[in-house]
This record gives sequence, structure tokens and C-alpha cells, in this order.
Amino acid sequence: MIALGCQASVQGDASIDTASGGDAELEAEVQKERATVPHSGPAPDGGFEPETDGRTLLGARRDLKLAPSNGSAECSCVRVAVGPATLPAFQWKQSAPSLDAERQLVIALSSEGAGCENPKGSRGASYWGYRRSGEDIVVYVENAVKDRPIAGGAIIPKPFGPGQVRLSPIKGSPYGKPAGGKGTCKVGNPGPPRTAPIGSDETGDVFASGDEPLE
Repeated sequence: MIALGCQASVQGDASIDTASGGDAELEAEVQKERATVPHSGPAPDGGFEPETDGRTLLGARRDLKLAPSNGSAECSCVRVAVGPATLPAFQWKQSAPSLDAERQLVIALSSEGAGCENPKGSRGASYWGYRRSGEDIVVYVENAVKDRPIAGGAIIPKPFGPGQVRLSPIKGSPYGKPAGGKGTCKVGNPGPPRTAPIGSDETGDVFASGDEPLE
């Protein structure tokens, strides 16, 4: 059975793009998660502060953008980069967060300059959530919708051992398919292979809306 990692989804807060409900409904869910998870809350720049033990929470970041002309375009209709928070391809509103290099990676993505037209009603590619699949981490990409900010990236768990970060579009999104059109698109896993065990904050799946992706 797949466990839902609600504690990690708090990182995205109300800034995450979803297709579910209105702002009041989303805020209610966020507040419910906050009641069970200790964290320091929103930072002035719209990002999130680390917990008191210095760890930065997993999840979507609205204070992150992929720099123009950076990132790989091997996945359909999207440029993507993954690595440490200090990677030059990442543009942070303020300073880059401090991560656990053994357990965490940053992913940033953008459909701008990726060679595709956005579908009708879409404002471009937006991070939606991730799932642990064996040793891999699969990141899901959605269509950004009107009146909601685009989630340009996230902090995700580093895949275990030889595992890889992979992209996959959710239903109705063209962003992130592999060249062959089937399966998931391999992005990579920079740095040495992870040997650190999976922590309690990174078990299960983290989806922006709380629902599994409709692939």
C-alpha cells in the first residue's frame, strides 16, 4: 500500500497550483496539515524557513525559477534541471535554502523556450508533486492554471542508491514525457549515490492536491 506523505506537502502551502477547490478549501487543508506538523511557516520572500533542527521541508517552492536557457530539454515540452540548491541554473528570490546534500535535491522546470505551444487554458508547466517508485523519485508536471502561481520547482528526496529523478505529466499535461512518449523521462541523480536511509519526512508520496495523479 502506498502511504501519503502529508507532512512533506506542507512545504508547498497555498502556493501550489492545483485543480481542486477554491482558495478557502485549499487553505483549510493546509491548516489541517500545519496542526500535525511542526514547522516555522512562510518566510517573507514567499518561500519557507527550515525547521528548528535546520532541515528544509520537502515540497513545492514558489521562490524558485529555472534560469533562461538553462536545463535539459530532453523531456518533452519542458526544460528541467536537478541538483544542489546552489546550482547556477536555479534562480532564488533571495538566498538558496540550506539542504541535506545526502538526502535532498532541488528540481526546477519551465516550459518557456522548450519548443512547444501551451495547451489551451494552460499558462505553462508547473510542479505538481512527487512519488517514490522503488529507488526512483518520479516528479509530476501539470498545466498551470489561471489565477494560481506557477510552481517552478521543488525540494525533493534524493533517489536511493542508483535510482533516478524522473518526470511524468499528469493527465492532460504535455510536459515531461520521454522522447518515446511512454513511461517516465529520466532527468538524472547528480552527486554520489545516496546511502542514507529514508527519513520519516520523505516516506510515501507527496501530491499538491492530496490526490494521486491521473496518468
